[in-house]
Amino acid sequence: DDVDSLKGRLTLHFLPGDAPDLNPDELVWSYTKRTSVARRPLRSGEKLADRVHDQLSDIAARPELVRSFFRHPGVAYISDL
Repeated sequence: DDVDSLKGRLTLHFLPGDAPDLNPDELVWSYTKRTSVARRPLRSGEKLADRVHDQLSDIAARPELVRSFFRHPGVAYISDL
């Protein structure tokens, strides 16, 4: 199981289900739209899903950027990161 390999490095945070202004995933989508997805038209044959996946992979590879979404004043209530 992949979770077992995290050996105590995983912390669960329960987020509101229907409160976008309190949910850090909205900050991720906003960042994605501002920095990649909406900044240039799709190339011929390029799929939007592929571009979004690539951008989300880039974000995941940058732990400090991920932490910044949780430090945003609007969602700081969920974490002490």
